[in-house]
Amino acid sequence: MAATVQNSKDIFLSICAPAYNEQETIEAVVRRWAEILSESELSGEIVIGNDGSTDDTASILQRIQGELSCLRVVSLPTNRGYGAALSAAVQASCGRYVLTIDSDGQFDVGEYPALLTELRRGGYDIVTGYRQRKRDRIARVWADRAFNLMVRGLFNLRLRDTNCALKLIEGQAARALKLDARGFPAPTELLVKADTFGYRIGEVGVTHHKRAGGTTKLKAVRAGWQIAVFLVYLKYKQILYRARILNSF
Repeated sequence: MAATVQNSKDIFLSICAPAYNEQETIEAVVRRWAEILSESELSGEIVIGNDGSTDDTASILQRIQGELSCLRVVSLPTNRGYGAALSAAVQASCGRYVLTIDSDGQFDVGEYPALLTELRRGGYDIVTGYRQRKRDRIARVWADRAFNLMVRGLFNLRLRDTNCALKLIEGQAARALKLDARGFPAPTELLVKADTFGYRIGEVGVTHHKRAGGTTKLKAVRAGWQIAVFLVYLKYKQILYRARILNSF
């Protein structure tokens, strides 16, 4: 039995994810999310930002949309990057809470209760997951650690894993946070902007799985310098915002 959405104002949880050329995994992943919503009897929705996919991702989503009333797809006409696709999904969401997640099966929507429990326990606006054991190549693991140290140094954001995709956010807060990042620093940008605006942030350990299929879109060398440049840009933008030189951040 598929989860259903009766009225947008009654939606408890919006599962929001970007997708780009995920034809090998997208159907199984989305169906699994729908099962979790149904089994937990949540009023929920799944919102996918299709990032101009050039494979069969769009047609697969269109087909299963006819079966899953909880599924909505926001299609970008061209590939604009992870951040743009995630933003499109979040902005189209209606839920009291927004769960951001990747669409490649590396995180489990079924872990949302742990994030929700921590959010309520600590009175947080956002709870971010941290990968208890990153299931990836050793070079990527070390790159993530270096990235997190850079985030700590620049923004004094003392979290274990800022770029973990799995985050639970109060819906109004999620839709208020506008992303500049085109690519993969988007999850970290969410936290930097949330912290700058005074939102309360907690964290909880989550399980990280190997990709269910397909290949990563992250090119390590190119992405490395782009991420570093973006973080420096974000820091200067934060400084200008706090100095009241910019109206928005």
